[in-house]
Amino acid sequence: MSTKEYFLKNWKLFTGLLILGSLSLLMLASLSMNKTDNLDAFYRQLIFLIISFVFLWFFAKLDYNFLKNHTSFSLIFYLLWLVMLALLLVIGKTTRGISGWFNFGFVSIQPVEFMKIAIILLLAKFLYDKRAEMWSFTNVVKTGMFVGLPCILALLQPDLGSVIIMFFIWLLLLIFCDLRFQHLALILLIIFLVSFVGFKYVLRDYQRNRLVSFINPNLDPTGLNYNQRQSIVAIGSGRFWGKGLGWGTQTQLQFLPESKTDFIFASIAEELGMVGVMILLIGFLLIFSYFWDVISLAGNNFSKLVVLGMWVKIFIEMVINIGVNIGFLPVIGIALPFVSLGGSHLMTDFIMLGIILNINNR
Repeated sequence: MSTKEYFLKNWKLFTGLLILGSLSLLMLASLSMNKTDNLDAFYRQLIFLIISFVFLWFFAKLDYNFLKNHTSFSLIFYLLWLVMLALLLVIGKTTRGISGWFNFGFVSIQPVEFMKIAIILLLAKFLYDKRAEMWSFTNVVKTGMFVGLPCILALLQPDLGSVIIMFFIWLLLLIFCDLRFQHLALILLIIFLVSFVGFKYVLRDYQRNRLVSFINPNLDPTGLNYNQRQSIVAIGSGRFWGKGLGWGTQTQLQFLPESKTDFIFASIAEELGMVGVMILLIGFLLIFSYFWDVISLAGNNFSKLVVLGMWVKIFIEMVINIGVNIGFLPVIGIALPFVSLGGSHLMTDFIMLGIILNINNR
């Protein structure tokens, strides 16, 4: 296949990535204009993107059938990152109250992002092998154990956002595999009971307070609700055309914390307005459309489950991040895929995209 044919076959994916990557670099450059960091965030993200594209190219060249035919690889990969999550509780770097990173000086690695890949691959392989036996609740329980162990370790960090993402990956893949209604009802009942117990006895005080303050936004407007209120102000002030790059008051004057990571959507809305938001959503729409094209053409359920798992991950992360930014959801610390500053989530997303490219081109 020539380079032109390769691009034409995958143009939605590459165009979507170009849009989102360009928006990311543009905003990070703008957010550094009036500061003394000398475009540090811009250069870091550029390096992360280059490394991520190398990973994408590498995994796009491998034969994904190796993953389909060898259970041991998915299991070993899963166990490796399960051990890494456990080690975080002992030697992990704490950032914003979460012990979720290994710090190697110039770079930090977030194991839970790699665990999301491991869960998608392991569940896809298990559900593919047991596709004729998914009526058995025993198999449903086994898949729940695969996801439950990393969820417990993530909660202990504590990282509630990643737990929610892993749960949705598990649940929607099961539903895709014709999960019985009575099994679904039992799972939802268990989740309700676990959530109640978790809220009372597992969540940290600041996490419980975030949920309570979300229900009552006026409870602590200058404390717990400060970030979200500033985000809403930034989005509203951008109007249709935005204030212009470098001219956002909430972002440039640092009223909006985490403007390069969790609240980069608000930064885009303030400086580029509704036009910038529409361009952002077009980028995501192209990528999601590409995913569904691959699912519709995939020759086996393993391929479909891998692509569906990746779609669930990116879609739920996007919905939660934007929902938090516009005040519809409580703050739980989820990055905007392909746009927020960060290395681990970029690399893992591009690794999965490489596997999906591999599936589509084979």
